Amino acid sequence: MSTEQFPPQFLREMIEQLDASIQELARKEKGLAASLGTCRVAELKEYWDHVLTPEEEWELKRTMDFRDRELVWIWSRLKRARTSRANAGEAYMRHLSPAARTNNQS
Repeated sequence: MSTEQFPPQFLREMIEQLDASIQELARKEKGLAASLGTCRVAELKEYWDHVLTPEEEWELKRTMDFRDRELVWIWSRLKRARTSRANAGEAYMRHLSPAARTNNQS
């Protein structure tokens, strides 16, 4: 992501929207994890972290319901949102760096 692609105002707004999305997803994750229970969340976390054997993964997938899939989907969205937030933050910081300000004034 080049800092010249996006004006600082756009990056600030993007960061704010990503922060709000991350907070909302984290809230949903917490509520869903509480309703699923620590044991089930631990099983799903092993699936998410790819530490299960193929047989264990197959068995877990066979027993997954909507809420299990929703939690994995939330983890996926959180991962993407956090990566995007980090990239936008880095681009914004480059806009604020003294070198960028000097280059933009030239």
